[in-house]
Amino acid sequence: MTDESLAGLHDNEAGWQPEPYVLPRLAAVDNLAAALFGRGLSEEAAEALAGAAVQPEDMRRKLTDVNKLRVQGGTLHIVETRLWSASVVPHPANPREYGRRNYALGGASAALRILPEPESVPERGPQLQIRVPHPNDLAHRLDDAKERLVKENPLDDDIAAEGVLQPLMVVPMVVCHDRAPNRPVMLLITADGSSRISAVHHLLGYRPSLIAYDWANDVRKVRREVNRWLRLVQKQGWDALSSAEQGMVRALTVPARVVVGFVPDIRAGVRFHIAVRNFIGLTHIRPPRPYGSAVENEAKGDAVLDSLAEPTRSRPARITPQEKRWFAGMITEQEAAEEGFSPYQDVRTAEIVRTVLGGGTGTARRVNEGIRSLTAKQRPEHEDRVDIAVELILRPVRTAKNDALPYVRPRRAVLQRAYRLPEIKELPADALLEGALDSGRSLEELRDAALKEAAEGLGASGRLGVAQTELAVKASYYMVTAGTMALQTEGSGAARAQDSRSAVGVLRAMLSQRRGVIQAYEVVRAGRLGRPLHEVDEDGAPIYTDDGGYRELTDALVRHTYNGEALTEAVVGLPAARARWATVTKSVDNLCQAVSAMESVPAYEGGGSLVKREGWDPPEIEKARRYLDKASRTLADWADWYQEQNDEPGQGADADATGIHDL
Repeated sequence: MTDESLAGLHDNEAGWQPEPYVLPRLAAVDNLAAALFGRGLSEEAAEALAGAAVQPEDMRRKLTDVNKLRVQGGTLHIVETRLWSASVVPHPANPREYGRRNYALGGASAALRILPEPESVPERGPQLQIRVPHPNDLAHRLDDAKERLVKENPLDDDIAAEGVLQPLMVVPMVVCHDRAPNRPVMLLITADGSSRISAVHHLLGYRPSLIAYDWANDVRKVRREVNRWLRLVQKQGWDALSSAEQGMVRALTVPARVVVGFVPDIRAGVRFHIAVRNFIGLTHIRPPRPYGSAVENEAKGDAVLDSLAEPTRSRPARITPQEKRWFAGMITEQEAAEEGFSPYQDVRTAEIVRTVLGGGTGTARRVNEGIRSLTAKQRPEHEDRVDIAVELILRPVRTAKNDALPYVRPRRAVLQRAYRLPEIKELPADALLEGALDSGRSLEELRDAALKEAAEGLGASGRLGVAQTELAVKASYYMVTAGTMALQTEGSGAARAQDSRSAVGVLRAMLSQRRGVIQAYEVVRAGRLGRPLHEVDEDGAPIYTDDGGYRELTDALVRHTYNGEALTEAVVGLPAARARWATVTKSVDNLCQAVSAMESVPAYEGGGSLVKREGWDPPEIEKARRYLDKASRTLADWADWYQEQNDEPGQGADADATGIHDL
């Protein structure tokens, strides 16, 4: 915001007038640095905090009686003080941007790719560390985050009038570079409050990259910048300053809760960076300002991966660091291939589903620990875990589609419903998935195993087998993300009007049949090749339309083929005839039930059957019988034609073979 845009927003009688600041003596700064170093902070972190303190003597006194803040997994030791705004930068991996991050696995360019989450620094006290490829990566990320936060969460006017009211949680963080000779840089980041510090920098005209790579290495430059404003106030007096200048002076300092120590719970063994993130989650994912469901699930996803990747006192880590990065979408397709991971997104999807949702209560306990670390929700539900898994699955999809909400939102909703398939919860944690690192199982072997389960009646009896479930997970990924959007119209449209089944019901009906297993297999094959999804018959052969093209696989077609509603479009061939025959037999059964129901109507309370006592109107009976006789003769003709074509006398004529029962 420019001086001109600020002018006139606040008159000189309004707003907060800060106390007169003075530049602290260097001796006081050195004494504070020594005291911080004595508390276990690294020398670099101690010097950075001491140089940022507005009143170093006051902060040093408070070190003797620090405040203790309980978070999930431990206790943070904090000191409340004021810091110079020119010494603090936003969190470079700000969680508020989770919903639109660009992940390497989705093909994001290096310039747009997100930075890794900061980690703890062993033996260096309450300090974070982040590794970035090059200084330019962090510089670009800091400036981009500032501009985005200022635009999406504008606080300039409020801060110009009253300064920053709520203290920022400030943590030291060292930046290490992989591909540059630059020495590590010590920054003070806002673990909570990136929007506020970004608004402050916007008012003062600061670029966070300048603070990080220029001022952070030279305390004299920070003091010179601060002194410029202090001299202006001393020279002109507060009342003589313009409204814009007063707003800038109000933003010159920020209240802060500086983390100067951390004591993990003995039983939890939580590391410092996880404790910091837990604090962020309890502040934002819970009230007062939720990030939104998609962003919340993204943040919970990273917390869950941390929980699965960390060993406990009694259990080893559930996933490796490499799997954690793959699931998080933090590696490119080439890096994933070099690590030995499958190039197919359905395999990654199945691995995430098995890891986050399968494995029974043992895995659920680990996943719930990650969820509780951000939300303090004592009993996360299965639906919570499903939503988190889906958000992890969609990270590459969102990046590839540039987070287009009209594309992502409906697909997210359908996957969330589809992966509530109860059989997924019972997938063994150690099952060898097709395409997994430790499995030599081929897609054809998975298909054959699913066919065997279907032949044994699994699915039709109410529960899919392990192979059927895995194939359902993989096929539904492509069916939902494909352009044809099979299963997509659940909940609305013509298909839903007649078929009220959920995605779970459709998937179970599909994988219960031989043809459905073959169709799911062909969906996965086509999806991996990037081809459109088409309908196939029981032998896997494509079904053609009247104009000779492949029949596109749609939601309506899937629902209809696997006991759903009748299609509004024309359907030819044996599949259409079988669907109509199912309608015929169902109608006959309904007629039988209707006749029995009518016969059970009593003539009076407690009396016998009315029709058995008094009969029914002969003309009405004759009319109904004519319809039935006509239908019976038609069915008999069909049986005769079948015998002629197949030369099998005596077959197909009896009621049991047709599936029709005597009235």
